[in-house]
Amino acid sequence: MRPFPSHATAFAARIGAKHPIVLAPMLAHTTPRLCAAAANAGVVAFEGAGQLGKDVLVSRIRETQAMVNAGAVFGVNLFVPSGFYTDPSSWTEPQAAAVEVARERYEGYLRELSGEAAGTAAPSLSREEHRAVFSGQVDALLETGVKLVSFHFGWPDAAEAGRLREAGATLQGCATTVEEARWLVDQGADAIIAQGAEAGGHRGTFIDAQDYRRGLVGGGAPGR
Repeated sequence: MRPFPSHATAFAARIGAKHPIVLAPMLAHTTPRLCAAAANAGVVAFEGAGQLGKDVLVSRIRETQAMVNAGAVFGVNLFVPSGFYTDPSSWTEPQAAAVEVARERYEGYLRELSGEAAGTAAPSLSREEHRAVFSGQVDALLETGVKLVSFHFGWPDAAEAGRLREAGATLQGCATTVEEARWLVDQGADAIIAQGAEAGGHRGTFIDAQDYRRGLVGGGAPGR
């Protein structure tokens, strides 16, 4: 087996993990039991918060913490309320077309497996509602003492990032392009997760790779 890269082992050691392996925050699949088992095995385990409200997230974190051994590394992943996924009007034509293709495929699979047509889609949250959910999630992390936090779809604004840093949290960003990685470095990310297309078939893209100035990020937009 090939050895892990030195920078990976160094970062794992920095946050107290035995192995430079990460349990990805797979929303609805990284259960408290799975996260605890992975963390207790010495890897970095992440719970996916998605759009969970504060009270639900606090409950899940408490459940995980009750099963985690002393010294195990457990973190939480948050979706930054960026324009890209909260505002369809910000999508490029190819992005909008890709969403439509995905929707049609989903409906086909649903009909094949259940014999039913897809129902009316649940109403999406407004940008303000997304931000309120995110702020409540940060409250949940502070209340439960989570010290490792990762972000998808960009980087939080200075106020939210500052609250977590003041509590001693290590903050990680997720990049799908070199442009995103460079921008996250500028924001002060302690670590950057390089996410490829193999990541469950989807990625947390937040900057148009063809035009660095068009990035839509929660705390601000490069070049705007």
